Amino acid sequence: MAEDEKRTVKNVSRRVVLTLGGLTAGAVIYGQFTDSSSEPAPEPSTTPTPRPEPKSVLVNRDPSVTKSLQRTRNTSGARRLYAGAFPATKIRRVVPLPGLKKSEIPWLAVSIVGPTHQLQIINPIQNSPAHVVEIPHSHNGGVQTMAWDKKNKKLYLGTRNYLLVWVPSRPSKVTQLGQVAGASTIYDLQIDSLGTVWGGTYPLGAAFRYTPDIKKIRVFERVSADTDYVRRVAVDANDNVWLGTGSRNPRVFRFSAKSPQKVLEIPLREPKSTGFISSLQAIEGRIVVSVDDVSGQLLLNPQNNLWVGTVDRVWSGRKASAVISDSNQFYNVSDNQLYATSSSTWDEQAISKLSGGSPLSIYATDAQVVVVSANKTGLQIEVVRLSSRSVQLVSTVALARGEFVVQSLMSHSDGNIYVGGYMGHGVTSINPKTGKHWTSPVEQNAVNQIEGMIEFDAQKTYIGSYGSADIVRLTSKAKDKPEGYSRIARLATDYEQSRIFAWAKNSKTVFFGTVPEYGRSGGVLGAINPQLDEISWVLDGGDQGFIPKHSITGLVADEKFIYGTTSVRNGYGLADTEGNAKVFKVDIATRTILWSVSPIAKCGAVYAPKLMAGWLLVADLEGVAVLDPRNGKLIKKHQLTNARNTSYRPGWKNADLVVLESVGKAVHTAAGTTTVVDFAATTRALIGSPQLKSQFGTRLTVSSSGQVFANAEKTAIAELDLQPIASQSKTARPSATKAAPTATATI
Repeated sequence: MAEDEKRTVKNVSRRVVLTLGGLTAGAVIYGQFTDSSSEPAPEPSTTPTPRPEPKSVLVNRDPSVTKSLQRTRNTSGARRLYAGAFPATKIRRVVPLPGLKKSEIPWLAVSIVGPTHQLQIINPIQNSPAHVVEIPHSHNGGVQTMAWDKKNKKLYLGTRNYLLVWVPSRPSKVTQLGQVAGASTIYDLQIDSLGTVWGGTYPLGAAFRYTPDIKKIRVFERVSADTDYVRRVAVDANDNVWLGTGSRNPRVFRFSAKSPQKVLEIPLREPKSTGFISSLQAIEGRIVVSVDDVSGQLLLNPQNNLWVGTVDRVWSGRKASAVISDSNQFYNVSDNQLYATSSSTWDEQAISKLSGGSPLSIYATDAQVVVVSANKTGLQIEVVRLSSRSVQLVSTVALARGEFVVQSLMSHSDGNIYVGGYMGHGVTSINPKTGKHWTSPVEQNAVNQIEGMIEFDAQKTYIGSYGSADIVRLTSKAKDKPEGYSRIARLATDYEQSRIFAWAKNSKTVFFGTVPEYGRSGGVLGAINPQLDEISWVLDGGDQGFIPKHSITGLVADEKFIYGTTSVRNGYGLADTEGNAKVFKVDIATRTILWSVSPIAKCGAVYAPKLMAGWLLVADLEGVAVLDPRNGKLIKKHQLTNARNTSYRPGWKNADLVVLESVGKAVHTAAGTTTVVDFAATTRALIGSPQLKSQFGTRLTVSSSGQVFANAEKTAIAELDLQPIASQSKTARPSATKAAPTATATI
């Protein structure tokens, strides 16, 4: 799971609200005053419009780009806001709630990804949630972990570093119990025999406990100096607490709940330099451990802390039920087949075939097994009677739909704005003229969270999918079919890379730059041959990174050269590299670095390189730097925000920059401040800032017609107004997208 990058976007001001009756999936468009007339927008063409090379009003190496900028009147902020940019229902956790109600099948707690409808309480015999609970200030990924205290009928939840509780007597809300100081993320809540709650943390690399009787949270010491993560927690029958770590040197730790300061380290039988303990379960006399990139499950004897074997058959979802004491068996699933496994002999037998996908939850009694999986609208619940060894009941529940937080944006020549979602699956788009919404087919399994994407031509787009740095080709004419999405490379396998933020192209080639895997340093630079859909070459600096121990955050290319920017931020779980961020130039023909410089002092990350009027522009948190592309020399630094690079930890996408070559403008966004720069007029105007009503995020894209779009209010995108208010006509009327006859406007 990716941690939050603390991107906050909020309070987009609205003067006119227009709700389109014809919009789908909750997309709503808000119109503001603009500098255009109220003429209706033309009907969009169904033929993709080629994107011509812009002709700048600036001459080559125009001196106006390096002149000081005069502050002018602000713009009005957002011309239009498109809410619900990526509507989706992705299930994150399912926890059975036995004892909540008297029912043969237990009620369920379900968490979904995103900032809305995060917790849903399910009556399994109803086709919709019994309760939908909103959780203010939650993690952008929703609820990270849940644990049910059957005895006291309390559901504990973790989101960000908040510990919360839900109780049946107040079903419409949760109560905050406290915060885990120093943590940004809580993992894997578990409950011991006394009702004490245990959990793991990032970046503390430590366990914590919550004692309900005294209502106190206590955080313990970091288990090891080389780990920031305790991702997995298990509590055995003797109230021993087991911890699984990563991203460097993943291993297992244990302590007694009575003496948590006495921690014992248990290395893996075959140690790994990077990776995670991906699951950890206490099953009778064994601790069952799953490790990244290791097939099957490893078995640990808790009596002597020795590894004693493996279970070669991979349990789907790494899920297993609790042991049923009467039969001494527990249940798990592989390839849609339910198995019973003896906890004493570890012998197994097939019970019944299932129709659902990978299990989200397996709950067993001495009479039946309840297996919960996901379907297109929510949950599929299958009940297997053990007496007949067959599925006796299948029911479905449609969950309340959520929304992904916007993670990436791309303007396409087909007129649509394509959107990737945080912790998302697939891609969606919005047509800014009509508000029409489109989402990739649920059946495609190639695209998950998108950090960046690039259109090569009208029929071919390349997508970088986290978390294995997969490169996926999207074919436009087949985008409604699963076969339209083809993975052409997995950079995690050969190069230990995690994310692809940086993309560039010229007429023949697509280029990419990466961020390394957890616990690793050094991103790679590579090239794709679009004619063959193959990687032509990858430069990894002898396994140290193309720019040693730097991530690649941005690229731009022409026919001869690639220009790039870097960050000293490594893969999660590893300290930042010392020094300043780099800007570099590569000769494409020879694949050699022509120059590599650190143009900005005390700056750990530089982003979004752009070529404009013969200059190289790069972004940081403070503004835009103008470099001479011949040698990388810093010519001018334009200060655009009140932030300082030293006030934030270097990131991978904490600032962005787009240019409008034909009109000599650029838009920069960072630290909540978004600015339009008119180089031809040597002016700058605020579009949004923490001091204004409008505030936008750090994802920008520009259309072929010169419209600039940004992420806003977490789940929305906004078309930005680039004209200072003083330059607008006093008689300008509010403009809005052409609506269906049923549309209504509210002022």
